[in-house]
Amino acid sequence: MVYYQKYYLFNEFNDSSEDFTDLEKNMENDPYSIALTSLFLASKNEDCIKKLRDIQAVANKLRDLNDDANYLELQRKILLLIEFKLLQVLKFNFNNNSLIVPSLDNLVVHFAKIKKLSYEKTFFSWLVCFDLMSTPVNLMLPPHCIALGVVIVATNLDTSELSITEEHIDVPVNKQSTSMNNANTKPNIKTTDFNCPELLVNESIIYILDYYVHQYGFSVLKEYLPAINKKLGKEQIFQFMNLKSKFNKLKLINEISCSKNLLPKDNYLRIWDYTTGMKGTARFMLGNKRRRFTKELDSSPSS
Repeated sequence: MVYYQKYYLFNEFNDSSEDFTDLEKNMENDPYSIALTSLFLASKNEDCIKKLRDIQAVANKLRDLNDDANYLELQRKILLLIEFKLLQVLKFNFNNNSLIVPSLDNLVVHFAKIKKLSYEKTFFSWLVCFDLMSTPVNLMLPPHCIALGVVIVATNLDTSELSITEEHIDVPVNKQSTSMNNANTKPNIKTTDFNCPELLVNESIIYILDYYVHQYGFSVLKEYLPAINKKLGKEQIFQFMNLKSKFNKLKLINEISCSKNLLPKDNYLRIWDYTTGMKGTARFMLGNKRRRFTKELDSSPSS
């Protein structure tokens, strides 16, 4: 998903070509081809290498596409071409910012400790994190804004019925419950204290509540809460619906800042230039940098 999104940061999203007779051009612009290439490249990066023909076979079967030898060979040629373009967009950097961006669950626990939340509130937030991992919200919003949104949602919901046993904690439950009573159950949370833009935090709050309103039955959190909320006398989903109604007046991101006059001036949105020769792109490869510079030094005239 990360590779797919990065590709379209620098390329126009076009699901078809104007010339419907040009199969090769249509296939090259097809978002499904970009998705297959992203999956193929990701399998290499994660040391879970899959053969390209196996990925083609499964994907084409799901889409009921032609699977004759000529079509598969043409598709393979296009996918390898797209892979080269994708590598240029990524600049052969496969870290995906994993070394500098902390994970969502670590941020949630860190924020919960700062605000001295109870164990059950922190555990509730931690469960929400694992539900969000199956959604594209991590591609839409920064992790620290999502984490703060999770903490805010947890502090505004009733978590007293959360099922916590000795299997989940390292200390006996009765001792843990004592520390819960001394914890801050409804802290005053300001987005400025965590350097989080308010609009992005609001977006994460609404996203989380929308997710549970529509997908609560398939969530991890469902396994730790009773089916009926005792205080409401209704299903747990109504707790999220009530909270969302309270947050209806939150300010969210709009498109006022985007205008037709501004977008053409934004160099970040320009179409990526692929005219660089194939040999020239080798300079992006980290392993070739030292080797290339060594050759240049050896060939340079001695002073």
